Amino acid sequence: MKNYISNCLLLVILIALVMSIGSSQVLAVEFSADFTEQQGDNTKSGKIYVKGSSYCLDLAIDGEQGFVIVDTEARKTVVINVATREYRESAIDDFISIMNDPIQGYLYTEKMGEVKATGSETINGYECDKSTINMADTDVMSQWVALSLNFPIRIVGHSSPERVFELTNIVEGSVDDSKFEIPKGFSKWIDPATLPVEPPAWAEGIPTAPVMIPPFQHDMSAGDIIRIKVEPGKSLVLKGISKTDTKAIAKVIPFKDDRPLKKDSWYNNFAMKATICAREHETSVEADEFVVYVYEGDIALTTKWQEMLEKTVAEGEEIRLPLTIWEKIETRLVNLSDGESVAIFSYFEEGTELSEDIISPPKWRTVILKEQGEVHYGARSYYGDEMVFSVKKGKMLIKLGQFDSFEF
Repeated sequence: MKNYISNCLLLVILIALVMSIGSSQVLAVEFSADFTEQQGDNTKSGKIYVKGSSYCLDLAIDGEQGFVIVDTEARKTVVINVATREYRESAIDDFISIMNDPIQGYLYTEKMGEVKATGSETINGYECDKSTINMADTDVMSQWVALSLNFPIRIVGHSSPERVFELTNIVEGSVDDSKFEIPKGFSKWIDPATLPVEPPAWAEGIPTAPVMIPPFQHDMSAGDIIRIKVEPGKSLVLKGISKTDTKAIAKVIPFKDDRPLKKDSWYNNFAMKATICAREHETSVEADEFVVYVYEGDIALTTKWQEMLEKTVAEGEEIRLPLTIWEKIETRLVNLSDGESVAIFSYFEEGTELSEDIISPPKWRTVILKEQGEVHYGARSYYGDEMVFSVKKGKMLIKLGQFDSFEF
């Protein structure tokens, strides 16, 4: 149950985030309802309470109660775990939500497919407008928005098996404000990944390990350590090849102030067969050096720098990255402000900003970092010939670049 907030409720959080798509622009009618979410033999159910720009999901997973409160106006989601008396806050458009939820994928898929109004239907007694996303002559997702409620009451992902989220037993009427409040006495959940990490036992050998400068080739055996200092405007690329037929395990771990950023179990073995390479994009704000350690076997290590565009961008300023077709865009933003920083990204073609129909509305391209040192990162698809990040509030260190995932 300790991982309840971070694991069990994650799927429901993502569903809640999607529902905000249909209800954030205009206030919804007050109502309560039952909901179910089913894919194949997997079924989840609970209650939903809707009031204006907010709604609350009341659900039970594995017999334990939890709440998901979404404020579409404040663009905030709160997940409450009753058993541990904890709550977790996140931005309504958190990147992990967009990437992992097939229903949240409805908006993401819009820019890759064609969205069509597909008529009107009556669902559970409510007249609904239906819209569908079509890709390559195949319907991939649909949603039904109840006109009188101004709220989606059915969302379907046309996978195999289909994934269906639906509201039933809808009761219109006043909903108490307490449904959207954090109960008294509950404490804010702390992500273990944000806590200081103790160095592993092998880190005792780091001070005497050689510091090397890419590009280079170097043979390493079990227990060997090398250090590579972080350089602004560059990302580290490594490839390890086992020198024998036996298994080899090697990892590269960013360190800051003699401590790893995360436990070594977080990082992948870049000496595995079929693993092309490892890429480390941490900035000098986040890490001092990359430490390479061989846990097992003998490897031939090859390293190089990957050039990146890196710039401190303050409120009212921007950073522009020319784009190369077919290559993913690595984006990394670090909050340098003692408070909230906000940036929005967009795409241009020959100096003209692409339309929202292609690149999605601004709210889905806005990055909000609330605490100093907070990091937002991810690989994005390209559009047009230029990507632009504009900082609207605060100050950020922004690092951008493109790479081919299948090449060293």
